[in-house]
Amino acid sequence: MIDPITLIELTNLKASGQLETLAAHPGLAMKPEWMEELTRDRRWSARQSLASNPALANFPATIKKLSNDEYPDVRYWLAANPAISGLPKIIEKLAKDKNPWVRQALAENPAISNRPKMLKKLSEDIDPLVRQSLALNPALANHPEIIEQLSTDKDFWVRRYLARNPAIPARKANAQSLQPHPATQKAPSI
Repeated sequence: MIDPITLIELTNLKASGQLETLAAHPGLAMKPEWMEELTRDRRWSARQSLASNPALANFPATIKKLSNDEYPDVRYWLAANPAISGLPKIIEKLAKDKNPWVRQALAENPAISNRPKMLKKLSEDIDPLVRQSLALNPALANHPEIIEQLSTDKDFWVRRYLARNPAIPARKANAQSLQPHPATQKAPSI
């Protein structure tokens, strides 16, 4: 049960539109009641603001609720949030999301750098946009096997983004990255 003072605070903040603003502010400590209220807010933009807050790491229950949100935009901002780094089940769930934008946001998140199996899974994603996002992730610098795999990806843009990743030395993202994939080359005409 929410105490009357907190209920008045919540009502005032919601009426003025400030609760949504507070939800995205990483420096402000959110009360657990406010977090709970925001996860149930009918406005997806309020839940999206909360999902993007890096201070969310202290609220795993809230992260779990947001990972089940019906709106992909909310799940997208959660997948992009470094706060999920300590929650492998949430990361795995977001990696299986039916919306490729959610998987794309996860692929860009440096917080997955210590999860080689997740990097491998995302490097094999059916959607080239997910693989392209992963190719730009600075976390790849410590994963030569993923670099090698992406450097021979059939999608030109995956290879190009890998070659442009500033965290990967040029010798690792070799010239092969910018060559056409053999499967896409035409047979020579006779």
